[in-house]
Amino acid sequence: MVLRIGNASGFYGDRFDAVREMLTGAGPGGELHVLTGDYLAELTMLILGRDQLKDPAAGYAKTFLRQMEEGLGLAHERGIRIVTNAGGLNPAGLTDALRALAAKLGLPVRVAHVEGDRLPARDGALAANAYLGG
Repeated sequence: MVLRIGNASGFYGDRFDAVREMLTGAGPGGELHVLTGDYLAELTMLILGRDQLKDPAAGYAKTFLRQMEEGLGLAHERGIRIVTNAGGLNPAGLTDALRALAAKLGLPVRVAHVEGDRLPARDGALAANAYLGG
């Protein structure tokens, strides 16, 4: 069996149309089984952090949520799974927003997220070491 994986994003703010193109088979290689999206470049983490300082419920890539207004239905129709790190600093918040969007669109989709790598609460235990040669 061949598993066809396509990627629609390399950073927060990448081409908005890429999700639709990949989900409709317009991207290179034809139809997909899984669509991925990478939204977390270093600058993105700064943007998401600043967003979350203003609103604790923020901290995820809002662009991805807007892309899913059309993309979620297309993915569901075609049986394409979506895997992304667009949850950024608030994966649970993006999950809640996606579930609300799916309900609004009448789509019975499963949405999940992964947690466990939040470091700010452990900042006292973190250290950095550097080898300076010699």
